[in-house]
Amino acid sequence: MRALAPLLVVVFAACPNKPMGTGTPPEKFCPYGPGCEKGNAGVLKVGIAAVKVTPRGFERPRPDFLKRSGATCHEQAPLGSDGQKRCGGLVDGAFAEDCGADRKCPGAAGYVAPDADGSERDGKPDFFFDCGRDQRCPGEAGYVGPDEDGSEGDGRFQGLWMAGFGNTNPAFGVLDDVWARAVVFENGDVSVALVSVDAVGLFRDDVERIRERVGKRAMGVPDYVLVSSTHTHESVDTMGQWGPIKAVIPERGVDDAWLKDVFIEGAAQAVGDALLSARPAKAFSAQVSLGEKTRQVIEDTRDPWISDDTITVLKFIEARGDAVIGSLVVWGNHPETLADVNNLISSDFVRFTREGVEKGVFKKDGSLVAAGLGGTCVYFSGSVGGLMTSLGAKPTSVDGDVPGDRTIAKTKAVGDIIAIAALEGLSTAAEEKAPNVAFGAQTVKVPIDNETFRLLTLPGVDLIRRNLVDFDRNKGVTPDNIPHVFTEVSKVQLGGVRFIGVPGEIFPELVVGFDARYAFGKPLLSANNPMPPDLSKAPAPPYLNAQAGGEKPVVLGLANDELGYIVPEYDYVLHPTRPYAQQAEGDHYEETNSLGPRTTPRLMDAFKALFAWEPAP
Repeated sequence: MRALAPLLVVVFAACPNKPMGTGTPPEKFCPYGPGCEKGNAGVLKVGIAAVKVTPRGFERPRPDFLKRSGATCHEQAPLGSDGQKRCGGLVDGAFAEDCGADRKCPGAAGYVAPDADGSERDGKPDFFFDCGRDQRCPGEAGYVGPDEDGSEGDGRFQGLWMAGFGNTNPAFGVLDDVWARAVVFENGDVSVALVSVDAVGLFRDDVERIRERVGKRAMGVPDYVLVSSTHTHESVDTMGQWGPIKAVIPERGVDDAWLKDVFIEGAAQAVGDALLSARPAKAFSAQVSLGEKTRQVIEDTRDPWISDDTITVLKFIEARGDAVIGSLVVWGNHPETLADVNNLISSDFVRFTREGVEKGVFKKDGSLVAAGLGGTCVYFSGSVGGLMTSLGAKPTSVDGDVPGDRTIAKTKAVGDIIAIAALEGLSTAAEEKAPNVAFGAQTVKVPIDNETFRLLTLPGVDLIRRNLVDFDRNKGVTPDNIPHVFTEVSKVQLGGVRFIGVPGEIFPELVVGFDARYAFGKPLLSANNPMPPDLSKAPAPPYLNAQAGGEKPVVLGLANDELGYIVPEYDYVLHPTRPYAQQAEGDHYEETNSLGPRTTPRLMDAFKALFAWEPAP
């Protein structure tokens, strides 16, 4: 392992005359750190809040300009002019076509006359309804006039781009709301907020903006705010890399006004509301194993076949009266069941897991399968790398059928299975009798070795916006001028639960190990893999969960940053001639979406140091 010393900068010295615990204290810590010198008082307070951050004001594409049609689209996909469902990315040439809304130019088969709306040869793109952000066109019901912001009829697409698959996939509408949900723990002089946002990911820069907004909104400010993304691939771009490709390099895909004024503000509001609602509470926790059902809801697309089937659940009830405040659920899988053919904003299966835990799980006929807990459910994604996905999985629904791929019915089936397992765990969860609250967080500097990502650092490229360090953009990349970023690792304690904040998509085997029981009857290595990983070189235990300590360790993935995939060192393989631009033989896609081979060891070293720190009781 690489030396740890250059990575850690201890900012806060030990508080005089205070018990400090064991190990070297991290950059930020409580109790007995600055601002929380008194530690826990024995009385736990909990608050939970949820704020909708769904984009509303955006222009829509014309369905006829979407590539796919028919059965490849899900049940609620928009209809084209021929009555067929349309979905997916824009057709090739969509930005250049000027044949009118009907896509028929003079001389083409089926051409009759210029479009009645005057859109043919008007010098403006035809692929979208240029009706403004209110989505109301002249002559439609409810139309009162042009949008005040001038977006109507300006020839510019004020739309949104779906995240997580390919580029140039525009949002058509909203399937279900996306949320910022927060739970706050307070005990004595220590308070922590855990925030879950329905997003493909957030860079640490935007997490810091959320923290700044929390400080301006709330009556008080938690000692620590952790922000984790659910990693839904069915909502819009929050990072920048999934915008439209009109030439060679994509354009930035984020609606920055929405990100700042709705998304970041909403996440901060959720923390403030949760903090204000905090009241004396009792916490109950459990970890349940999904077991063989794991293969119904997860397909592991990279050897070795390893999945962490643990679902971690907590419920919170008022200390007096036993009214339910809410719950917390953590599980590791990509929320991408609707796949790349979806143009409707959604939290994917996360929606149905949260709704099931809150309100109950029901069959199509309305009959109850599992009673809900009540309150507000906060869902976090765990270990999703390596690659945990609902694509290709075959879940059995509560109605006994196996829904087709890329359908809302399948999305519900996956969400229901997790909700039912979570409710079963919550029914027997044990109370945390000593609900101490503590945290430690450490900044880590990592290099951008990925040559494709380095292209995004070139002057004039405005795709991904995050601060770079140790780098002069005007000099180009050299051995002495390599772009680095600051990221963050963290650990939060609530009684016997240890939340591990991982800033990206970590492989489950780095968390739970390489035991064949985590393959659930499948071979660890595929027989047709031309270059399988050499498991004799895999890292030895203890793995991340075991290192973290506590009775119930659990990873919160994409916490406070999105570095991409956190790939084990022993199996980090690059293409021999086109590293990062093309995956190596044997399924090494994840390397192309990672910062580079130095990321994982630096993070693991930082976690090792962080876990060695334990505040004194």
